[in-house]
Amino acid sequence: MTKSPLCPCGSTLLDTDCCRPILADHHRAKTALALMRSRYTAFAEKHEKHILASWNVKNRPDKLNFDNHPVVWLGLEVHDTQDGTAQDNTGMVEFTATYLENGQIARLREKSRFCKEDDLWYYLGGEIDVKRQKVERNGACPCGSGKKFKRCCLEKSLV
Repeated sequence: MTKSPLCPCGSTLLDTDCCRPILADHHRAKTALALMRSRYTAFAEKHEKHILASWNVKNRPDKLNFDNHPVVWLGLEVHDTQDGTAQDNTGMVEFTATYLENGQIARLREKSRFCKEDDLWYYLGGEIDVKRQKVERNGACPCGSGKKFKRCCLEKSLV
């Protein structure tokens, strides 16, 4: 399976024009939405350095353990934003991130809060709701592709 040149965050932009520059340089996230998208991409790619660097120091974990929580990130849908522009100091982004974990599709809906300090956006935390759905191998894939689960998202999780 070849890696798509499109950004994993679902923006429809090329990876090199979207989250990749922010993963390399946190200062490039000019809005809360841009930081949230880059954090999704960082989780999808297990880019621990960016995740921790973009997490507010007041509630940042010491480290992440991707091995004890293996997931395959399948998609991101942004529902709403409040403030979070280059001129603001706080912002909120509401989104749903879909992932595959232990043969189940999970949809994590979150209202994330962000703050800007010294011209850098940081993730503060959020209200999270996770819904899980067991999917049969021959059933329709819940991602909406129209394919069977075994030929779509399950296949992605085995790569």
